[in-house]
Amino acid sequence: MSETTFHCGTVALLGRPNVGKSTLMNHVIGAKVAIVTPKPQTTRHRILGIYSDDDRQIVFVDTPGIHKGDKQLNRNMVRVAYAAAEEADVLAIMQDVTQPLDSATRALIERFADGRLKQPRIHVLNKVDAVNKEALLPRLAQMQQLDPGASAFIPVSARKGVQLHMLLDEIARLLPEQPPMYEPDWFTDQSQRQLAAEYVREQVFLGMQQEIPFQTAVEVERFDECADGTVEIDAVILVGSERHKPMLIGKGGFRMKEIGTRARLGLEKLLDCRIHLNLWVKVDPDWFNHPGKLADLGLGAE
Repeated sequence: MSETTFHCGTVALLGRPNVGKSTLMNHVIGAKVAIVTPKPQTTRHRILGIYSDDDRQIVFVDTPGIHKGDKQLNRNMVRVAYAAAEEADVLAIMQDVTQPLDSATRALIERFADGRLKQPRIHVLNKVDAVNKEALLPRLAQMQQLDPGASAFIPVSARKGVQLHMLLDEIARLLPEQPPMYEPDWFTDQSQRQLAAEYVREQVFLGMQQEIPFQTAVEVERFDECADGTVEIDAVILVGSERHKPMLIGKGGFRMKEIGTRARLGLEKLLDCRIHLNLWVKVDPDWFNHPGKLADLGLGAE
């Protein structure tokens, strides 16, 4: 097949928190390159997931959920999402059809439909496996009214893979004809060090309750590949308050051990090697409001 018939480009996954952007990308890529938890604001920075086949290469850009927040971290996350939209070839605007069309989701859709961005738009209606057809049809009609200039409206189930092939076909149709940007065996632009930090943070989010996850971050201080094929990782979990430290460690270190074990097992599956993971907890008050610290953690406004 000639290079001129190959389609390649970027698609920004956009939407409110917890609509399934990371789940969709992971399913398409076939690897967990973006962590997934039930808690909002799990995705904090731009993550690439690269899908390639004989005819196309689709570079998904998973973005933080668009939300309001008073901390510097929240503002940075939203700026990252809008910057990804401006740079992408196609916009995929996702929503959760099991939830009512609230004012924040409506405002988000209207913002992208106002014509300021010229890229083609696809509306992705996620979690259709959890609603009946009678409930879905009025939602589709609402979307067509809100954004009549959109290229497509596609109901999917990111978790079960329902109609993702249709979504891929529609995205590829809208991408430019050009050679691939990445080698066909690449599936993300994240380093193994970055993936390690994210896998630990995922388990912190899953293991903790209330406000603690949002005041934590993970910094990998050492990532060494040993001669015997194992990988040694030292990581620090930052917490924003002294009172959070014992809560995260748990009685007798139980919770920290559980977080470390689950993160290690996930990394061993992803990287296909044995992992030695060492975790510490450090208190760093107000890290989520400090521009310099956010930049060090890769959480700047880019």
